[in-house]
Amino acid sequence: MQITIRLLASYRPYLPEAHDAHGGFAYEAAPAATVREVLHSLPIPPTDRCTFFVNGLHGRRDQVLQAGDVLTVFPAVGGG
Repeated sequence: MQITIRLLASYRPYLPEAHDAHGGFAYEAAPAATVREVLHSLPIPPTDRCTFFVNGLHGRRDQVLQAGDVLTVFPAVGGG
């Protein structure tokens, strides 16, 4: 199934070549893939903590993605 992945902030260098940094890129995910599975398949270092949205809303790592979903991923930020 096809979804769109948007990588933001310091994750933009991990975008495939010749892809729009704002529009994201098409990604072929396995049927019933979870956010966790897709995140693990991206070239983001596995030690990084990231935040993500599914279709503009906070999602869960065990959330099953649907065809046409937009997964937006960015580095987690902390503050005090």
